[in-house]
Amino acid sequence: MNEKINILPVPTWNRMGVNWAETRAELPKKSLPKGKKTPYANFIPQGIQRIEELPSEVAKISTGMGSNYDDYILDNADKTCFIHVNTDVKEPLVIIEQIDPSSPASRTHFGIVAERDSHLTIVQILKGDAIDGAAMSLTQILAKPGSFVRLIQIQLLGAQSRSWEAVGARVEGGAKVEVVRAVLGGRVAACGSLIELVGPKSEYTLSAAYFGHEAQYLDFNDTAVHLGTESTSDMYTSGVLADKSSKILRGTIDFRSGAVRSVGHVNENVLLLDPTARNRTAPLILCGEEQVEGQHAATLGRFDEKQLYYLCSRGLTPIQAKRLMIEARFMPVLDLLPDEDLRREILEDIERRLDHHENNPG
Repeated sequence: MNEKINILPVPTWNRMGVNWAETRAELPKKSLPKGKKTPYANFIPQGIQRIEELPSEVAKISTGMGSNYDDYILDNADKTCFIHVNTDVKEPLVIIEQIDPSSPASRTHFGIVAERDSHLTIVQILKGDAIDGAAMSLTQILAKPGSFVRLIQIQLLGAQSRSWEAVGARVEGGAKVEVVRAVLGGRVAACGSLIELVGPKSEYTLSAAYFGHEAQYLDFNDTAVHLGTESTSDMYTSGVLADKSSKILRGTIDFRSGAVRSVGHVNENVLLLDPTARNRTAPLILCGEEQVEGQHAATLGRFDEKQLYYLCSRGLTPIQAKRLMIEARFMPVLDLLPDEDLRREILEDIERRLDHHENNPG
């Protein structure tokens, strides 16, 4: 595989380097055997039904990673998890994918059909490490009228591995899809989401956080397409970049003709811990309808000296104050996690990265 992924919906100057993901984010070039598409067989909470074959209307849902990636996973998935819900499922479905030297590659296809007025939370966790490890996932969601789907993606891979996570959703009238994302591991991590708000008063929210360190490369491409009247989207990303890490974020709100009285917001806040870290942010608003409201913002900076002074005046050391400010950036994501152990694991990972940064200045 050598095709481009995470392509910006409307290209800008090539010299900006944001039109698509860099070559280091390409899928593994070495040949992997065709996946067996083994169905998910672990515990599933009450109220969720397994389905053997994904409906064609769901399989056609596109993701932000692009058609080349989508088709590859559709054809070559090692595992599948297709589920159907038609009620309020109280317990989250937690799926953990682990890679290791004996199994360094994982390709997983998730399909979710949420019937009218149903509610579901699904948690996807990536863990483990292997030399040239590769974790790839494709998640397609059909949210029917009045339904609510919360998708939580936590990436905690080791430094030798890479990850690709693609999400696509079709959100019908009065339905809501919420994506919660935390990216901490992997030497390369790419995420691409494409949410189509097709029904009136459909909703989408993205709460994302990342921490890049060492020579890590992060690449995000998140798009909300407004088709239904009075649809709303709110995409918020907060990140930290240390050492020689590099990140690209493309955040697009696309108002199509007919999406009258729709509202879309995209916002990113980046904290740079090192002058050698590289940040690129490309917020984009496309407008094919007059009666809409779209806003985008991106903030980049270092520690606020006034905030540090205030915290230190309350008894914290400078290091403690900085750690508190960094951890606060992850709270919008951590507060939405259903499991305390998972929150603690993410905070411990952040602590390790901060320890490494402070013990290896420059």
